[in-house]
Amino acid sequence: MRFYCPRCWRDFAKDLPRCPYCGLDIQEFWKSQDYVEKLILALQHPEPETPIRAAWLLGQLKDTRAVQPLIDLVNETKDVYIARAAVRALGEIDSPEACQFLGTLTQHHAKMVRDEAQRILSGQNCARRSSEKERSSHEC
Repeated sequence: MRFYCPRCWRDFAKDLPRCPYCGLDIQEFWKSQDYVEKLILALQHPEPETPIRAAWLLGQLKDTRAVQPLIDLVNETKDVYIARAAVRALGEIDSPEACQFLGTLTQHHAKMVRDEAQRILSGQNCARRSSEKERSSHEC
């Protein structure tokens, strides 16, 4: 089993109380974070399965604190599977900010991401939010 520092993401072979690389007090750090904060941190984990799981869980929790980190993940990752998981989570959270961002992905370079964004936008919630936003911008 490998253990990772949540600050520098360096790995080590055993569970240590302090990161030997950056000096973070790992145990105190984890005690100071709530569940959603830990999941948001996991979006940056170097093993690709972990950000995918974290994104799914954040989508299920629908916590809007995750919207900007998920947007950042879509914009920064080169892994289309991670990006798609983040897009799905944003669709589940379904906040105005998430829906607005999903609207920008219809021209994303990865077909898998474009298709997922389009699927979400064609659903009731985000589609309704997008049309309301467009209508209100024309009223000004």
